[in-house]
Amino acid sequence: MNFRMKPTVLPLALLALFSSVIAQEAEQVTLRFLSFPKSASPEPVELVIGGGETMEVKTPTNALSAPYKVKRLAAWSVGKLGPAIDKDGKPVFTSYGSAPSLASANQLILLIRDGKENKDGMRVVPIDLNTRNFGGGQFFFMNASKVDIAGMLGGTKFALKPGTHTIIEPKEMGQREGARPNLFFTEFFFRKETEARPFFSSTWPANKKARSMVFFYHDTHNERLRMHTIRDYLP
Repeated sequence: MNFRMKPTVLPLALLALFSSVIAQEAEQVTLRFLSFPKSASPEPVELVIGGGETMEVKTPTNALSAPYKVKRLAAWSVGKLGPAIDKDGKPVFTSYGSAPSLASANQLILLIRDGKENKDGMRVVPIDLNTRNFGGGQFFFMNASKVDIAGMLGGTKFALKPGTHTIIEPKEMGQREGARPNLFFTEFFFRKETEARPFFSSTWPANKKARSMVFFYHDTHNERLRMHTIRDYLP
């Protein structure tokens, strides 16, 4: 799956047209944001909220953003407004990326940057954040690398092509003497040509009060395969 999406410049007048197809316009949904790759100071983006309007949202990389309440739209588009103006003197909106909205009233908007900066474009991935879909003790895996990834998580096997994701719940738990309960063995592999090579193995604790996100990616500085993990604690 190709991550590349070149930024698109749109006059502000077209934002209303872009968001005119609204599913249940009066209904409010809660959005939280997370961007990747990780950054010490990720820049915010502007979210199209309908009627030719935008709102600024934060895009943290090590935790989910604060919740934003907005009207449900058919699609979510993020970008930047101005400083350029159109012939009518109105700010021009540069879209970094967009994706269809989900039916869920609680969504995580994952923003995967195509380059070092937001303006390089983004892949927008809405995820159902309802705990019935992604709850405590579960793991969300995103393969943002250039190779196939396979893994075993507490006896549950999975495989991911580049650009794909899945949610896994480990089934096999154990307890080591003197250690916390609910431990499980995990191991990850990557494909090099026709060979599967291991690159990580450990014993992880499971926590029914937390859901975890794991990202596989290639370091832009040395092209090494890396892993980035985030844990979101539930009330």
